[in-house]
Amino acid sequence: MGGDETERQSVGEQMRAEELSRRPTAPPANLPGYQLEKFLGAGTFGQVWYGHDLNTGRPVAIKFYLYRGGVNWALLSREVKNLVHLSAERSIVQVLDVGWDAEPPFYVMEYLPNGSLEDWLRDGERMAVSQAVDIFRQICGGLNHCHGRGILHCDLKPGNILLDSDHAPRLADFGQSRMSHDQSPSLGTLFYMAPEQAQLEAAPDARWDVYALGVILYQMLTGKIPHRDVTLLQRIDTAGSLSKRLEHYREAIMRDARPSGHRELRGVDAELAAIVDRCLAPEASERFANVQQVLDALHQRDLARARRPLLLLGVVGPLLLMLATGGFAARSIVGASGRATEALRTEARASNQLAARFAARSLENELSRYFQVLAKEATEPATRRALGELLGADELTEIRELTAESAATAIPQRAEFLTHPLRRRLDAQLSSRLSRFNDDQTGRLPGISTMFVVDAQGTILASAFDTVVEESRSSSGLNFAFRSYFHGGRDDLDRDTPPTQIRPLTRPHLSAAFQSTATGLWKLAFSAPIYLSEQAANETPGGETSGGETSASDPAVEPRRPDGVFVITTDLGDFESMRDGTFRDQLAVVIEARSGPLRGTVLQHPLLDQQARKGNSLAGKRYQVSPEVLDRLLAGGDVDYRDPMAKAEGGNLYGGTWLAAVAPVTLPRELDGIRPPADRDEAEATDLLVLVQYRLAKVFEPVGDLQRQLLMEGAVTLGVLFSLALGMWWYVNRLTDASPADEPPRRTGPSDPADAPTVEVR
Repeated sequence: MGGDETERQSVGEQMRAEELSRRPTAPPANLPGYQLEKFLGAGTFGQVWYGHDLNTGRPVAIKFYLYRGGVNWALLSREVKNLVHLSAERSIVQVLDVGWDAEPPFYVMEYLPNGSLEDWLRDGERMAVSQAVDIFRQICGGLNHCHGRGILHCDLKPGNILLDSDHAPRLADFGQSRMSHDQSPSLGTLFYMAPEQAQLEAAPDARWDVYALGVILYQMLTGKIPHRDVTLLQRIDTAGSLSKRLEHYREAIMRDARPSGHRELRGVDAELAAIVDRCLAPEASERFANVQQVLDALHQRDLARARRPLLLLGVVGPLLLMLATGGFAARSIVGASGRATEALRTEARASNQLAARFAARSLENELSRYFQVLAKEATEPATRRALGELLGADELTEIRELTAESAATAIPQRAEFLTHPLRRRLDAQLSSRLSRFNDDQTGRLPGISTMFVVDAQGTILASAFDTVVEESRSSSGLNFAFRSYFHGGRDDLDRDTPPTQIRPLTRPHLSAAFQSTATGLWKLAFSAPIYLSEQAANETPGGETSGGETSASDPAVEPRRPDGVFVITTDLGDFESMRDGTFRDQLAVVIEARSGPLRGTVLQHPLLDQQARKGNSLAGKRYQVSPEVLDRLLAGGDVDYRDPMAKAEGGNLYGGTWLAAVAPVTLPRELDGIRPPADRDEAEATDLLVLVQYRLAKVFEPVGDLQRQLLMEGAVTLGVLFSLALGMWWYVNRLTDASPADEPPRRTGPSDPADAPTVEVR
């Protein structure tokens, strides 16, 4: 075969060609006054042709009934009769002419060029919400006109809604329609048919058409038909008899969940969603009673949407105004509160600094009391006699010199020293003196922890304790010349320093704070020289004798070495001004001021006493203020202070932010009437700082309370104003709301079957 091969056609193209080949080329009959031009389609009973009215030139569609076998002419007659009866309504497809007695029978209706709503929604197409509502409203208007004429459509669906040149909907196909007084059943189309309609004995009801309206609106909004499912369709198709298929359909609709796809769409408001829900209610009693109620619901939705701008203006506007007013008021309150807070902080800081100076002076006064006790005990006649006898015993002098050189090589001599009667007598004397302070119930005597006497070489001769201490743990007989309480220096010397190179102090001395190895509490030692001879006792540390002779003030003259040193120690917590009381929002603590690793260490704090009373030793534990914070406090800066003791066990009570101020503690210029050295014109500074801390939240509490009260009153005022505005708006809205619920019921059709108009086609 030498020629070109014929191009192969697809299956679809072959079917299209076959369909075109079967199309009739000539109309079934020539109708006088009409020119038939083209074939539109064929159905079960005949054909539909497109043509023109020769008298008016109007395009028409002519339906020919060619197949009479099995035709229910009563139904066809009813359809034509109802179309003619509704011919005055634009929303109904118009019947222009009827040739019921012709051969073949026909009727002429207006031609609508844009097909049906079903064509538009084919393949799941959906409409914009506003467009769907507009078309739905027109469908409801046409259907309401039908109901008003006593005609129920009973088979409403997108295929029976045609679109004119303006895409306005027109109701068509009234083949299943019934008059409102009919009692004969009418079956519609699956999934557009109300569940109660799917019965062979059901009487027509306007709510059948309401249900179909809901399905159509749902389909226009979502592109889907509610409840439609392939499985259900198969079950219905295989159910057998018509009654069984209808039963399956009815039960599926009643059992299935309410459709909700429309509620998930943007633009579908609550009012529109409620209209869809009520139209699709499975129970007929829950649906709109008639189409007029659907139109009323749409009207109410329109009113609600129209009132929204008024709502914004009448409610949201005043609300925004009140909120703006409240915002400015709150801003003013907060700003004023901030300024008041700063003023209170400044005032509290100044008050704190004054309190710190006062607490420092109180501590200085108590230090003076301890020096007074020291001076009295160091000059106690019985103590001096016992010391003199001990120092005068020749057999003990050699032992004391040995222990001064090395306690490790003088163990036998130390044991002999500890048991010597003269030493025991001095022990007893010191214990007797110390018991006066321990047994004091009046609070007039200061608290003392230990009392001991050191000889001129630094060996402890005798000691007394406020608690029972075993003799094996006593420090008596050991040399402590390196301690600051012996030589009067600021810090302890190296332990290996030979005692022969260390001179004892010549005037009263306050040692640096040291930590107890047993309790962890910090202690102070007060020491003073002991001169047993009358001349030495009358000499002042400044170098002048009572007779006015020059002494140690002359550089060429060395001050006379004292016969011993008297020492008392006390816990910082024993100071009356530092004793722990009931915790308040303001408290005073003692801080170490010496440069070095201990700088900023908390020496006395209520928590230390509390832990000690519980038996919790804090030995080896230190809590320090950072150097940066301490420097700022010493410079008088405003510091948000964090108590280091808050990190200790049980210290959560001291957490948070505090205001703090510090003041140095000094020794008075004269101690118990003894004049200071000539080179010391001012009070001598100690290594102690008093820190007074005040809880910051307590400072701001009055302002916070006032601010909360003002804000609360403002909020209540705004709430009352808003409630009044809302109530007034509700009242005005109720007066102006023309709700159909308040109007008399409308008649949507003949109330009595006898009143229904009838039209006969002759």
